[in-house]
Amino acid sequence: PVIFAIFLIMGYITDRGFPVTIGAPLLRQIVGGVFIGLGIALAGWAITRFSKARTHVDVRKPATALVTDGPYRFTRNPMYVAASLLYAGIAVIYGKIFMLAFLIPCLFLIDIFIIRREESYLEAVFGEPYREFQSRVRRWI
Repeated sequence: PVIFAIFLIMGYITDRGFPVTIGAPLLRQIVGGVFIGLGIALAGWAITRFSKARTHVDVRKPATALVTDGPYRFTRNPMYVAASLLYAGIAVIYGKIFMLAFLIPCLFLIDIFIIRREESYLEAVFGEPYREFQSRVRRWI
């Protein structure tokens, strides 16, 4: 969440320096609201699956179970997808092009520096079951 917030703030600051608002306000509200709603629903679904598996959502705590059901049937990282939808929804609602554009480097850094490290950790902890999960479910969508 902190990385997403940093990039959202950087995009906001850039947009303040180069104020360009895109799209009709009502359309922005609807599309942005849909993205935010989907992001909240997906995050809730993923967190619920972690709770039922009795494992930690906080990545600073050890994983105690490999969750492969629910949204994890479609993406190995539904919480990052959810955060991306929330971020995009906020940018769309405000109609800020630079704010939305900053999502691209944000996702690149998260993929390279966070997700790949998490994957190495999960492979070390869960071994073959995690490798099998990786082979059948995409990293993103």
